[in-house]
Amino acid sequence: MPKPDESEENWISMIDNLCSKLNVDPVAAKKSKESFLEINRNYTLDGDPMHWMACALYVACRTSMTPTVESGKAVEGNCVSLTGLLRACNISLIQFFNKIKNWMEMALMPSDFKDRITRLEHKFAVSTVLFRNFQPLFQEIFSGLTNEPVKPNNPKSKKHKLQPCSTNALFEFTWCLYVCVKGEFHNSADDLVDMYHILLSCLDFVFANAFMARRIDLINPGFKVVPKDWLNDDFEMPSEPPCIISALCEIKEGLAVEAATMKEYSWMPVIKSFFSKKHLKGDSENLLGLLDVGNFDANLKSLNNLYETYVLSVGEFDERIFLGEHANEQIGSKKVSGDEISQVIASFGPGGRACPDTPLTGRRYLARREALTPVSEAANSLARLAALLRHARPHPSPHLRAFLNKYGVTEEFINTNVVRPCNGWMDQFSKCLSENNCSSETIAFRCNMVTCLYYNVFEYIIREEHRKKPQVSLQKLLSQETYQLTVYACCTEVVLHAYGVHSMRFPRVLQIYNLSAFHFYKIIELVVQAVVDKLSRDVIKHLNVVEEQVLESLVWSGGSPLWEQLARAPVPASADVYVHDERPTTSIDRFLTPMADQAKKQLFKDNIKPGQSLLVQSNKPEAPAPAVTSQPNSDKPNTTPNSTPKKANNSLILFFRKFYGLAEVRMNDLCDRLRLSDDELKRKIWTCLEYSIMHQTQLLKDRHLDQLLMCAVYVICKVSATATNPVEQTFADIMRCYRQRPLADNHVYRSVLIRPAGPQESPERGDLINFYNQVYVKCMQNFALRFTGKHKDECSLSPLPGRAGRSPGGQRVSGHQLYVKPLTTPPHHHNHLTYRFSRSPAKDLHAINTMVSCEVGGKRPAVAEGDVVKRARLAAAGVARKLQGLVSDRQAV
Repeated sequence: MPKPDESEENWISMIDNLCSKLNVDPVAAKKSKESFLEINRNYTLDGDPMHWMACALYVACRTSMTPTVESGKAVEGNCVSLTGLLRACNISLIQFFNKIKNWMEMALMPSDFKDRITRLEHKFAVSTVLFRNFQPLFQEIFSGLTNEPVKPNNPKSKKHKLQPCSTNALFEFTWCLYVCVKGEFHNSADDLVDMYHILLSCLDFVFANAFMARRIDLINPGFKVVPKDWLNDDFEMPSEPPCIISALCEIKEGLAVEAATMKEYSWMPVIKSFFSKKHLKGDSENLLGLLDVGNFDANLKSLNNLYETYVLSVGEFDERIFLGEHANEQIGSKKVSGDEISQVIASFGPGGRACPDTPLTGRRYLARREALTPVSEAANSLARLAALLRHARPHPSPHLRAFLNKYGVTEEFINTNVVRPCNGWMDQFSKCLSENNCSSETIAFRCNMVTCLYYNVFEYIIREEHRKKPQVSLQKLLSQETYQLTVYACCTEVVLHAYGVHSMRFPRVLQIYNLSAFHFYKIIELVVQAVVDKLSRDVIKHLNVVEEQVLESLVWSGGSPLWEQLARAPVPASADVYVHDERPTTSIDRFLTPMADQAKKQLFKDNIKPGQSLLVQSNKPEAPAPAVTSQPNSDKPNTTPNSTPKKANNSLILFFRKFYGLAEVRMNDLCDRLRLSDDELKRKIWTCLEYSIMHQTQLLKDRHLDQLLMCAVYVICKVSATATNPVEQTFADIMRCYRQRPLADNHVYRSVLIRPAGPQESPERGDLINFYNQVYVKCMQNFALRFTGKHKDECSLSPLPGRAGRSPGGQRVSGHQLYVKPLTTPPHHHNHLTYRFSRSPAKDLHAINTMVSCEVGGKRPAVAEGDVVKRARLAAAGVARKLQGLVSDRQAV
């Protein structure tokens, strides 16, 4: 970035000038200079140096507190507004968002600061959406808006005569009033639905003042609420102005009931406080007179001063930026409407995007996409939710009670095990909303909505559970409080998302109910099935996103109950979780406790021959097969002799079926983007990834599935590359393609856990390459080397999950290529060896044993049909399999 003749003194001088211009205090100024110079020494900073200085100054100001004249008080942000800082550095808001993300990575900023930037981006997106709706709504109500800048009255001029406000001045006044009121809702100022309804309340309030002042020069006579005789000289003024909330909701997407509630219980209290604090002049009793000639200019000036103080105290961007002549340049788009702003919203909307990407999984539940704006999408989600719950009540329905009574569940049991816990969860949610400064009416309304949805969904799930497994006691099912809590939490997430409550976005709901992600995932798909035809596509898509978040990282956090289960049972192979099971599984299966270990009878003692599956561990006495369990604060596997094989419990099987499914979809997506189309290469990558999950499970602790996936792609492509098959990929290529995947986050490869926290040390984090070199290679090097050398073509690879266990021969059992299915007709193939239990002579079993032990090659599986075990006689090279545990597994099926 710097030219050879430029020294650090030049940069220091430039920053000093900026700090002087912005009146930055010496501590923050020093911090900004030090950080800029350090980053400049270590990185190449492309582009205008002033843009990077803006980042350094912003970080320095936002990480310091400035004392005020009021004793014991301090303001955050160093009294420097973001808009003023960007204007001084000649950088647009959108350019700043792009630069600050890179700066945070280079400066290794903590996650809470990154969250702050995410919230700031989200707030900008919400404000942009709201302003786009504000302007056309204003023009529906009022007439005469032009592009001319507002010329303020000058009361100090002797010849000055106060004039009634113009439409342009009213436009500025309305938006200023709105952003001032919006600033009072600290925890929900970026919630799109609530703030849109506050905007409608603001327009209704300003219209009321113009109507009662009979400003026929301002009000559009064609507006549907305006009386037909409005322009007549003999028009008789009503005692109260008409409410235009419903009309606005019809013109632009909105929910009349919700908007009316926000007007009464959120807007009105703030406006009354503005009158009492003298921020507004007028008739404080009737909340009128704001536009009177003697009041309007004073009110506009007061609102601007009030908002200026707010912006300086919190250091956020100035939402009045949309009103300025140079709004386009300051925002960073050519227009303040149209396609350019749509791109802005798409880049910086809720959760990163106003219309989030569709996740790779769960797409079968999504309806056809409709062309909706952010506001109409949110309104549609709420409207469909309200329609679903129109006749619902916050207690078990008579139909549910009758259904439970029919199968022996008493009213006392229902009240004790269903109603009482639900009331407790409602209190927890209410407390959380209260801490977010929601009004008591909003709290009651949303708690009621969550509870109504809960009983609606829970009734569906109970009936489905009973239909699938009528033998399961309903009392046993209702006794699972965690099971019910996950349903309630999922319904809470639906309501929070429908309202666009960004301040309580997932995984906040897990903290509200002190619920683990491992338990939460178990119910998501069932809730989706219960509401898929009733709620909006956006809500269903959000639940799919949440499920992916849980599976990819949240369940692997250090305190997850998953680790307790893995300490008692091994991670199953993907082939073992994708078996066909004709027995229906229900959600209660996911909550079952682990089964007791089953001792398996060893039928054959032959050592596994060369060409075995890479995932099968050797069972030699000097090197017993290890079973991997987790150890706190360690990336080293804890190995114990696997003398007594363990059988994974139902809960783990169902979890890993989901997890492996997500892993395969993401692997295929990444391979497609890297143009790796060879099936054998994909199977190598999958075998490597599966091995890391099964036998180096500790690599996932406090990490992300995608981190292991990218490492597996890198190492397999590296060891598989040849002169004739140049498949080697760089990490830069892998990460570039990874970024293109829907919902991908560069934080995944920029911040990876290297060393867990110790008793007196913080955790060490680094980028993906550091993780690969310092952690991954140590655990996976020996395994990866099996793909090289003279035996690389003899290694049997794991089947891809989509094909695992799906043999026309039946259901796969044990860890062997053995399948069972009910015997319908005797086998008629001449190339099969057959053994009938309790019927065939020992020599038949010995023949099968000899063939399996000595055979090399063979891709066709062994199949068991009822009382028959058969295996094709194949001449090709293959894998020798032990039939250890055959009888036990067969009896367990």
